[in-house]
Amino acid sequence: MKDYILNSGLKLGALYVLLTAISYIMGVEFSLNESWSIIKGIVPYAFLIFLVVNYKKMVGGFLNFKDTFTITIGSIAAGAFIGTFFSILLYNFLAPDFAAQLKDASVQKMIMEFEKIPESSSMYEMMESIIEQTEEEDVYSVSNQSLAFFYSLFFHIIISLIIAAFVKKDKPIEISE
Repeated sequence: MKDYILNSGLKLGALYVLLTAISYIMGVEFSLNESWSIIKGIVPYAFLIFLVVNYKKMVGGFLNFKDTFTITIGSIAAGAFIGTFFSILLYNFLAPDFAAQLKDASVQKMIMEFEKIPESSSMYEMMESIIEQTEEEDVYSVSNQSLAFFYSLFFHIIISLIIAAFVKKDKPIEISE
C-alpha cells in the first residue's frame, strides 16, 4: 500500500505541475479564468478517485474505510506537496514577473467586482479590506504558499473522508455453522 500511495502521490503531483504549467504557458487571463479555476480544482480529485478505485480493484474489490482514507489522504497530500513545491519554484525563482502580473490582474478583477457593490452594502467594507490586503501582501511568496499548503490539508482531509466513505467496500462476513 505504501508504494501505491507514493506512486499515486507522484502522479497527482505531476498533474498539479502540469495544470500549473498550462496556466503559466497560457498566460494571466487564462490563469484567472473562472472555468479554468473550476477545472483545476476538480480534475485532481477526479484523478484521485480513479486511483483509489483502481487500487481497490487491484486488491480484489474490497477495501475498508481506514485503508481507503489512508490511500486517499496520503496520495493527495503528496501530490499537493509536489504541486506547491513547483508553484514556489515557478512564482519565486523561475517567473516572479508572472506572479506579479497574476497579482495585479487579480486585484483589477476584484476592483471591477467591487465597483458593482453599493456603498450601503455590508460587503462593501469587507471587499475594500480584501483588496487592500491583496495589494499589500505577496500572495505567491514562499511563506504564503507554504501556509496555503498546510491550510489546504484540512480541506484535503474532508474530501478524503468523503471519498473513502463512498469508495470503501468491506468484505462480507461469512457465517459458518
